[in-house]
Amino acid sequence: MEAKTNPIQTPLNWFEIWRTAFFRPTLETFSQIINDPKASIKWGIIWMAIITLIIWVAGPQRDLWWGIVVNNFGFQAGSYFVVIGAIIAPALGVSALLINAAIAHGLANLFKGEGTFHQLVYCWGVMPLPFVVISMLAYHILPFIIFSFHLIPDLTKSTLGIISLASLVIAAALLIYLLYAEIVAFGAVERFSFGKSFGILILVAMIISIANIFISSGVQAVVMKSLRY
Repeated sequence: MEAKTNPIQTPLNWFEIWRTAFFRPTLETFSQIINDPKASIKWGIIWMAIITLIIWVAGPQRDLWWGIVVNNFGFQAGSYFVVIGAIIAPALGVSALLINAAIAHGLANLFKGEGTFHQLVYCWGVMPLPFVVISMLAYHILPFIIFSFHLIPDLTKSTLGIISLASLVIAAALLIYLLYAEIVAFGAVERFSFGKSFGILILVAMIISIANIFISSGVQAVVMKSLRY
């Protein structure tokens, strides 16, 4: 099934874009998003920076890394870490978006893709916001409601573990849903079917994984060599 585009389209507001991306992730609806008059690489980069900052502020990984820094270097270093992370995280998020989009679009060209790099960056940069926000809310709100309203009177360690696990499962399910929507969005940009889009993005994931292995090995070798001296 190939996506159809409509060159003459009424501008969409941001809420309409996010609502469509979340509730109706289809080739047709994403085609409407990428053909919106304001669609540009600029907005893709801006929204990805905002999304990554939200993940840094509300995600569980920040507290984990903060604890490691505090345990090893003290509370002052932990405060610096939070501030520096808020600056670096958006830059890393935008860099990852541009790299992933470049590789995916490059492979799409080999398979006669019809989209543009700018369209892909815009779509992938804008659409994740509702998925990430709802995922973060699911992770934080469920425990908050249970604790605040005493829905479970006798909390034990096992009960707390189940609550945390349930929150993680909901958040993980939403992120899997996001991956599905991103595959559909890629198909809408490049005029591919879902199966073709999925196969190409699997190749993208393999290329990035192999590159990460080589980069990690190189960094580890440099660090070990420097420690010897």
